[in-house]
Amino acid sequence: MAGLEERFEIFTAFRLGMAEFFSNDLSEDGKRHRKSAISHRIALRLRPYFPLQYTIDIDTDGADVLIWKEDEIPLAIFWSEGYLTEKEKKKAIEYHREKAPGLTLAFSLLHDKSWILIYRFDDNYVEYLHIDKETFNETVLKRLPIPEKSKDDGQLMLQLRPEKKRKEELIQDL
Repeated sequence: MAGLEERFEIFTAFRLGMAEFFSNDLSEDGKRHRKSAISHRIALRLRPYFPLQYTIDIDTDGADVLIWKEDEIPLAIFWSEGYLTEKEKKKAIEYHREKAPGLTLAFSLLHDKSWILIYRFDDNYVEYLHIDKETFNETVLKRLPIPEKSKDDGQLMLQLRPEKKRKEELIQDL
């Protein structure tokens, strides 16, 4: 996992690229664009802020935008037009746990808001940030612990009555 200074540099590069994206690429023309087209625009805006030896891909390895070099992943990005669903957040958390990128971010574009909502994932918590679309100043909203992965992965258990009770009930019904 990347050190604190490296994660700070990666997050700064992300903010600079996203500031360009919001000032140049995010049209308010009301048209719906394909997710891959917007991911491509995001990748283009991030490219100048990362060294040339890093590769930037879209729709790769489960992430919407992935920045990698050889076997190292400095940044994985997941995004949504609206607020992330629980399923989308779980996907980002699982990706962060399994692939161990230096930084895993998810964000919500929220066209009707003056800010974007950033989800910054760490090993033990997720941090929620608002970044103003005009000034790109950030405000930390909250930090919540990520629950431990359950052993049954959310599997519902069917409660069966003990065999003894069922036999007693059958006898009573006769």
